[in-house]
Amino acid sequence: MTAGAPRRQWWNPGWSLRAWLIILAMVFPTVGLTAWVGLAARGESGVDAQVEALARENARAEVVAIRGPEHTAYHSLAPLPTAGAPRPDGLPTLVYFSAPTCTACARMPFIHEVMAGYRERVVFVEKSVDRDTSAARYGVRETPTFVLVDAQGQELARAAGGVATAAAFRDEVEQLLAAADGRLAGR
Repeated sequence: MTAGAPRRQWWNPGWSLRAWLIILAMVFPTVGLTAWVGLAARGESGVDAQVEALARENARAEVVAIRGPEHTAYHSLAPLPTAGAPRPDGLPTLVYFSAPTCTACARMPFIHEVMAGYRERVVFVEKSVDRDTSAARYGVRETPTFVLVDAQGQELARAAGGVATAAAFRDEVEQLLAAADGRLAGR
């Protein structure tokens, strides 16, 4: 700045009170919204490489990790069996419908590990309801929901809601498989 040059100001001291109120009315909501988003925004859940590998082995297919604010869904990319495209091995499929926003799903990190012990009896896949239309196909309205289907994709049994422990989940799986065995024996 040279001597004698007028000093530039970023604001006009001659602005009226009305002009200042208009400026403040625009700035405060913007700053307030920015602060609210910053405080309310949570980070995304992490991807566990071991769980991802278990999910891939349980599903016998490729999976993609879908991170969210509550839960990482290890979403199976393989389609579910149908009458037109049944499972060639004849095994039933237990579908775990979850979502990246599912808080109950986040409290069940043991699901894929428990299901690793059932690979001889059932194929286990996780489907994120926001990424797959199969939730609508089976009328799933809440997460988590577990739907057991036969090799042709027909529903055999269902359980909705979270479980607190790995042992409780094992019991739930045993009940689903027993119900399925009963329905399959009746066919």
